[in-house]
Amino acid sequence: MKDLVQYLKEQIENLPLIYNVSKYHTKSTQLVQFFGAAWEYIDPIFQLLIYYFVFIVMFKRKVAGMPPAPWMFIGLGIWFFYSISITHASAAVQSSLALFSQVKFPISVLPTIEMFKRFNALFWMIGLGIIIALKDGYYPTLYYFQLIYYFAALILLVLGFSLLFSTIVVVFRDFSHIIDYIFRFLLYVSGAAIDLTLLDAIPGFMRQALLADPFIYVMEGFRDAIFHRAWFWEKPGYALIFWCFTLGLLIVASHLHMKLRNQFMDYV
Repeated sequence: MKDLVQYLKEQIENLPLIYNVSKYHTKSTQLVQFFGAAWEYIDPIFQLLIYYFVFIVMFKRKVAGMPPAPWMFIGLGIWFFYSISITHASAAVQSSLALFSQVKFPISVLPTIEMFKRFNALFWMIGLGIIIALKDGYYPTLYYFQLIYYFAALILLVLGFSLLFSTIVVVFRDFSHIIDYIFRFLLYVSGAAIDLTLLDAIPGFMRQALLADPFIYVMEGFRDAIFHRAWFWEKPGYALIFWCFTLGLLIVASHLHMKLRNQFMDYV
């Protein structure tokens, strides 16, 4: 627990640095592109339209009790933020260690910087989903306040996986490829693009078990808020599983990182 407190303290104390570095990296990337910052908004739209065409138009996948377009846009927006943040953050320490080792800030902020770089795309994609939901009659209500809770839960989950995976990749570089393959598979059982409750290929007990997945808990929470389905305290069992898992993940990740980070240069 001491390592977790130290890790969280480092993130909070270096928030201005994390924000400024992520902003600088994003701008430097945009400067070499003809459309610049526009790609931050164009790329998510095209990705969402492709998945919508494949799953909703071609395969005619339905969603139980909700309009499919905003349902999918919200799910995929959170999925892309979750998967891309973790996959990029997992390589952040290994790829930047030699460059940043001489700078006086903790190495643990490198994965967090990668996560910050994805916030614009997350807000844009969720915003699109909300706009379309408004068109379908789902107007803002008090349920929207729990978006703060689920956003905090998403951030802590991403931080936990990012810190753990970035530490492992320094020691075992091939792990980054394993992460990539895992996320490619998980997209189709994440519930981001396909309503798991209507997926007959998966047995009923497995579909119920998948709902306890920490990512699915957060994603469905966003949908609960936007589509006025439920409050977070109405799912105490899933909430308990999520917070026990996330806290355990952060404790293990921070302990492993603090234990090994003084030896990181030996692996570069």
